[in-house]
Amino acid sequence: MKYADPRFTYMGDIDYYSIRVAYKGLEIELKRIPNKLTVIDFSGNKFTGEIPESIGKLKSLHQLKLSHNFFTGYVQPSLGDLSNLESLDLSSNILTGRIPNQLAGLTFLEVLNLSYNQLEGPMPQGKQFHTFENGS
Repeated sequence: MKYADPRFTYMGDIDYYSIRVAYKGLEIELKRIPNKLTVIDFSGNKFTGEIPESIGKLKSLHQLKLSHNFFTGYVQPSLGDLSNLESLDLSSNILTGRIPNQLAGLTFLEVLNLSYNQLEGPMPQGKQFHTFENGS
């Protein structure tokens, strides 16, 4: 399954976005998904490619679970814009690079799981990050 970048549109007083998903050669477009979503759980779907930067525009998210896929690239710094995020699970992917310092500004973050990736370097310092164990 391949995951494509969401596209955002504004209609009235609610923002909507659409997303294209390709599976076994068939492309499907899911339209009019409101950005007021509070939970996204795409765990265990065999998604490939990079995590879209535009996910950082979903300001209402409280939980983002993208674990057990085949996401590559780095952890998007735009995830630090998800100011209401309480739980972030990107575990069991193929992510590389460093954990962006922008994530340290997520003051509501209670659960962080970045394990079983190929990340390197130190954990960001400050705010919620001092509450997480190295196993995260």
